[in-house]
Amino acid sequence: MELRNRTVQVLVILSMIAFAVAGRLLPHPDNFAPVAALGLMAGYLFASRSLGLGIVMIAMAASDLIMGFESLEMRLAVYGGLMVSVFAGRMLTNRSDKQFVIGLPLTSVAASVAFFVISNLAVWAFSGMYDATAAGLGLCYVNAIPFFWNTLAGDLVYSGMLLGAVRLAQNYYQRAQLQSAS
Repeated sequence: MELRNRTVQVLVILSMIAFAVAGRLLPHPDNFAPVAALGLMAGYLFASRSLGLGIVMIAMAASDLIMGFESLEMRLAVYGGLMVSVFAGRMLTNRSDKQFVIGLPLTSVAASVAFFVISNLAVWAFSGMYDATAAGLGLCYVNAIPFFWNTLAGDLVYSGMLLGAVRLAQNYYQRAQLQSAS
C-alpha cells in the first residue's frame, strides 16, 4: 500500500473514532449516538474485522474514560452489542446500489435490535434493578422500549448520513476513474 493510502486510511480511522467520542460526549438525547453507525461503516469500509471492531472499542473506551461507566459486566455487554454492527456492516460490501439502499436500513435496524437485546439482558442480569425471573426480564425489556426508539433513530440517522455519504463518494470516484480511463 502506498504511503498516501495508508495515511488516508489512518486519518479516516482517527476521524471515525473522534466523531464517535464527540457524539457520545456532546449533549444528545439518551441513546442517540453515532457509535453503532460507525461500527456499520467500519464493517463496510475495512476488510479487517479486527480493525472495524478496534475502531468501535477504542471509541467506546476513550469516551468511557471521560464519562465513567457503571460496571465491567455492563461495559462488556454494551461493547459486545456494538460489535454486532461491525459484522452487519460487512454484509453491505459488494452490493449493487439498489441492494445497498435496501440493506442499509435493514442492517441498521438489525444492529439496533441486537444491541437492545444484549444490553438489556445485561441490565436485567447485572444491575439488580429487576427480579431474577422471567417476569423481571420482561419488565426490563418493556421499561427499555423508550430508549430503544432513540437508539433506532440515532442508528438510522447516523448510518444513513455516514454510509450514504461514503457510498456516494465511492460512486463518484468510480465514475471519475472510468471517465479518465476512456
